[in-house]
Amino acid sequence: MKLVEMLRNIFTSAETINVNQKLESARYQLAVEDFAIQMAINLIAGTIAKCEFRTMLKGKQVKGDDYYTFNVEPNKNQNSNQFWHEVVAKMLYYNECLVVEMNGQLIIADSFTHDEYALFPDKFSNVTRKDFTFLRSFSADEVLYFTYANKDIRALLSGVMAGYADLLTLAVGKYKRAGGRKGVVKTDTIPTKDEKWQKALDDLYGRRFKSYYSDENALVVLPKGVEYEEITGEGSKKSTSEVGDIAKITEEAFTRVAQAFKINPSLLLGNIANVDSVVDEFLTFCIDHIVDIIVTEVNRKYYGKKSVLAGSCLKINTMCIKHIDIFSIAEKADKLIADGIFCIDEIRELVGAVPLNTWWSKKHWLTKNLADLEGGETQNE
Repeated sequence: MKLVEMLRNIFTSAETINVNQKLESARYQLAVEDFAIQMAINLIAGTIAKCEFRTMLKGKQVKGDDYYTFNVEPNKNQNSNQFWHEVVAKMLYYNECLVVEMNGQLIIADSFTHDEYALFPDKFSNVTRKDFTFLRSFSADEVLYFTYANKDIRALLSGVMAGYADLLTLAVGKYKRAGGRKGVVKTDTIPTKDEKWQKALDDLYGRRFKSYYSDENALVVLPKGVEYEEITGEGSKKSTSEVGDIAKITEEAFTRVAQAFKINPSLLLGNIANVDSVVDEFLTFCIDHIVDIIVTEVNRKYYGKKSVLAGSCLKINTMCIKHIDIFSIAEKADKLIADGIFCIDEIRELVGAVPLNTWWSKKHWLTKNLADLEGGETQNE
């Protein structure tokens, strides 16, 4: 039996190595998975929290109590940014988020029990927020219950991430081994399982060589009959390939998470070449879907059928998400006003300026270059 194999049998076991590998794999899985998911959720939640929640009354935008609730202070402990960030984060991470109304405040539940029925409204009981538990149950028509998908995205991602975690564990192990110090021990004495001999081995290979490898400057005293030769050369040096392997596997894991949440992977990784097209794709396929979930649930529960049909409802304006440079859009803004699509005050609001609130700034204008097809400009005059 070789000395290396004998020492392995004495100081280690196959079970120990297997357990350590599983623990390492699980640790890397949780680190990569949670980091990628949290980055994706924070990106989406932060984007939606920037939106303006417009309250409509019979087809016209009004700023009343509902506008203040949705855009400034949903409850006494959260502003609107914190509130909607938490709503979206819970909806994406747990695939559901429950909001109950109490004394004019919108309260996000930390935990609850959901009883589902086929022909009657669902019931929500044991609703808890921080250290407070509501002593009553809520019917489905009394609450806002947001769900993201039919299946828990995070649970599905865990299965995908497990494979990448195993690969990452191997890559990290390769990186560590590539930079580790290695040597060959030669001995004239055949090791036995004598207690004295085992103590000597434990002291030599455990304590002495451990400090020899870890300290910057160190010496180790070898017993008689034992020779140590350190292996040097290119094989013992770290290379960029090991670092590249770790980066590629991590990037692949982030890509899978981005795809699960309908985000362009380059946006999550920060490698953006064409910003406008990437952001437009993000708004179209990711943000608009979540906005529609919020609007639909609020309108059918908070406002109701009669109000919505009469034009009283909630609309979310996503146009304020993108940064607007007023000088770069000057010609386009002029065209929007000249074609009667927007009035001057509406354009000023879009670029973050204060509306003028005059009769001419609220009026819609139409250039004389445009006329109906039948009579042209002469008929209009």
